[in-house]
Amino acid sequence: MKKIVAALAAITILSASTCKEGGSTATIADLAGKQWTLESLGGEAVSMADGAKLPWIKADAESGKVEGFGGCNTLMGSFKLDGSNLSFPGLGGTKMMCPAVQETENKFKAALSETTAFKLDGNTLKLLNGAKEVAALVAK
Repeated sequence: MKKIVAALAAITILSASTCKEGGSTATIADLAGKQWTLESLGGEAVSMADGAKLPWIKADAESGKVEGFGGCNTLMGSFKLDGSNLSFPGLGGTKMMCPAVQETENKFKAALSETTAFKLDGNTLKLLNGAKEVAALVAK
């Protein structure tokens, strides 16, 4: 019973975390549970080699974990959300080598590691390092 109460308290606290942007409010519920597919890195549109799938991430509010795909390797780790502050500490992944997509995957992992904040703009999640956009992802 104590574990259920603790889990519900954690969800309530996480759900209270918000990001104000342009008069709207984004909560953990707006971010978690959705697959966010990479659209751009550093303002540049992402294109993948023929047949390659786009990188993505998905956060779980209850566990504080994030899972994803970098274009070649599976990604895993945790995320921390506090208001508009967002980070992905301890991000790791499998170690396969895929020359056709390795550069994109490396840039995506670097963008996640550099993320300090976010902005939700409709269906687009913008990952920020300070005021600089490091990546944009779209909910699928």
